[in-house]
Amino acid sequence: MRVLFAALTSPYPPTNGHRLRTWAMVRALAEEGHAVTVVSLADSPEPPEDLEPLKAICHGVEVVLPTARTTTPRVAARLRALASPLPYGAWRFRSAPFTAALQRQLAHDRFGLLICDGAYNFSNLPKTPGVPVFLNKDDVASVILRRYLAVERSVAKRLYGKIEKHKTARWERSTAARVRLVLACSEVDRRELLDLCPSARITVIPNVVDTDHYSPSAHSEPCTVLFQGGIDWHPNRDAVEFFLAEILPALRRLVPAVRFRIAGRCPPAFSQRYQSVPGVEFTGRVLDMRVEIARATVCVVPLRIGSGTRLKILEAGAMAKPIVSTTLGAEGLELNDREDIILADEPRAFAEAVAGLLAARSRREQIGWAARLHVVKHHSLPVFQSSLRHALAQGLR
Repeated sequence: MRVLFAALTSPYPPTNGHRLRTWAMVRALAEEGHAVTVVSLADSPEPPEDLEPLKAICHGVEVVLPTARTTTPRVAARLRALASPLPYGAWRFRSAPFTAALQRQLAHDRFGLLICDGAYNFSNLPKTPGVPVFLNKDDVASVILRRYLAVERSVAKRLYGKIEKHKTARWERSTAARVRLVLACSEVDRRELLDLCPSARITVIPNVVDTDHYSPSAHSEPCTVLFQGGIDWHPNRDAVEFFLAEILPALRRLVPAVRFRIAGRCPPAFSQRYQSVPGVEFTGRVLDMRVEIARATVCVVPLRIGSGTRLKILEAGAMAKPIVSTTLGAEGLELNDREDIILADEPRAFAEAVAGLLAARSRREQIGWAARLHVVKHHSLPVFQSSLRHALAQGLR
């Protein structure tokens, strides 16, 4: 079957959680013998990064340069988007050239399926594509906004968040109702989407990692605690701020030599705020996150905002690293507390859990290898391929 994949960003290189999911999806489709054509929005006006691995498995690859909206400074863009009935993401990523590219592809080839990558991208689809449409959902954006409102203290930001949450929930409800099948990443997300749109057809395709690529390493550095993820994503930024302000002081009293590394894209203004804090290190953009995970003694996921399932947990788990997370951070992965992971929501309990692992190598190894086994069994590429095969049979019959 010919499959047209409308990607919000290029699946390759898989440098964040969203790309890891879409890269796994394109790979699985290709390995099942489907001819996949990817049309994606470029991240910047600069020439795209090396796409040869993507081109090697696809029937065709087309990259559309961003519009002025996607390059407008973020605050100004959000203010302008308030006048639109669309939520900010759908407004910002709306692209006439992208829609035209999809129309050309649909006119040129006889596709059996169009996969729309994300609800925000739905505004770019032709009004009558003429083929069944699946919606790939790696989170529920209205849930992210609901959780953001629970921790945000600024009155102005809370007012904006409430407006955006209303528009986003309405948009997600509308898109879920208009597609043949929604591909959620967890049972938790499936239930959230059904609450929004009871008439939607929704199946679960779990997030996965390549467990051969992310293999265990025994060469960790002592007393090194790692958080991985781009700090340009607000839930990650909030998690790091929460750890630095409320968890690290208690952890340092228990383990004075502890080092906290933050690996991933980071605005300079954010890292500069903490440059005088001893033992805190920002790596900036990381080309291969396996190197940073290998160095870690313990990986932490102190998330308070978010939806979907965290690829950072799957990456660390696949490498047999012990993980301490909030309950929300580990949501949807069905990991067993105290067996595959340690869950702690209060700062003191979180610090004590990390300190306990830093002090006990055998406990670290026990939890790390249990996490590895869980990821192999429930979140590896064969699992994804089987789930996708089931979704195609369910949605196209």
